[in-house]
Amino acid sequence: MKKNLFYSLIVGFLTSCFLIFVIKNPFIEEFKSLDFLGNNVWWLLLIMPIIFLLGMVIAQFLSKIAMIFLQLIKFAEVGILNTIIDFGILNLLIWLTGITSGWAIAPLNAISFLCATTNSYFWNKFWTFKKEGVANSKEFSQFLIISAIGIGINTGIVVAGTSLLSPAFGLSAAAWANIIKLLATLVSLVWNFLGYKFIVFKQV
Repeated sequence: MKKNLFYSLIVGFLTSCFLIFVIKNPFIEEFKSLDFLGNNVWWLLLIMPIIFLLGMVIAQFLSKIAMIFLQLIKFAEVGILNTIIDFGILNLLIWLTGITSGWAIAPLNAISFLCATTNSYFWNKFWTFKKEGVANSKEFSQFLIISAIGIGINTGIVVAGTSLLSPAFGLSAAAWANIIKLLATLVSLVWNFLGYKFIVFKQV
């Protein structure tokens, strides 16, 4: 029980670190209007771990009703971390390259998604699903295959969304890329969960 709370704090802290890369992306003009944040985004390093900790406290209470609630909250927290890592690295790469659309954004998206996926493997194996044994090549290969398909789904949506659709609602190109990225993440998240649970970690 204490281990779950400790891991939840770590996941929350890591989430806040990568979230800062998104908020501080100078290409997202919409964030410039968030004057209350200014340069004081570092408070996220305190707030996010507390939010995640509260989520785990609720999960442990609900686990008395059904253990599935604990696994779902763990998966959700790890999923949030993976998503923010994905967004954070993508925004860092956008900031470094100035690329915000088209096929040129594909390798940036693939890099960010792969980093998030690798993080996902270890957290889901040893915390969410508690799969016994050390990481092995067969399991990781299966994980990579499922993830590779996820990368294809994710990247395809990002490329199509940023190339075929013009920014809507008055959003900047960078902000629109993040909206499309959110949609891509939701779709690939469903695929990844089913693949990880029933194929990689073989839980029914």
